[in-house]
Amino acid sequence: MGRVSREQAERNRERVLETACRLFRKHGVEGVSIGDIMKEAGLTAGAFYKQFVSKEALIDEASRFAFTQSSESWERINQRYEQDAVQGFQALMRRYFKHRPQTQSCPILAFSSLASGLPADAQTTAIYSEGVESLFEQFRGVAMQACAEQTEEQVMLLFAAMLGTGMISRAMGDTAFTQSMQAAVLAALPGSESD
Repeated sequence: MGRVSREQAERNRERVLETACRLFRKHGVEGVSIGDIMKEAGLTAGAFYKQFVSKEALIDEASRFAFTQSSESWERINQRYEQDAVQGFQALMRRYFKHRPQTQSCPILAFSSLASGLPADAQTTAIYSEGVESLFEQFRGVAMQACAEQTEEQVMLLFAAMLGTGMISRAMGDTAFTQSMQAAVLAALPGSESD
């Protein structure tokens, strides 16, 4: 069998990264083996070590990749509502609450148990912290465009309410209780009817 071209090797690496990200979100890091990832990616387990030094290195890259995906998704929403920041902020929150497959779950929620079980100076924890802070800054920017009078504390409260409600909604499913929680958070947004 011949050597794989550099372009093919890069495509294979990207496929492994995307597959790992999806499986980690669905089953958790501990619930997925290198063999599971490579099988799902359609590659041999031996090919893994040509792409990544270890499972831990893959976890770090998959976490970073997941945060990048979320950031890009949020940015697309912001661009769509560029002319109406209030509508854009509301759309971002509604999108966050929208039911999605677990494989597309928020990286803040998906990787939180992993990061919380590691020392604060671990690389994985640093990547997680950087991702959370980056998404918060993006959220903060949208929130301040929607209503410049909001304080930093109010924006943090909305961010925390969004995350907490999202976590409970994903765990409990679409129930009257979770719908009420989502409605309460949305009602607290600038430009809402109760505002």
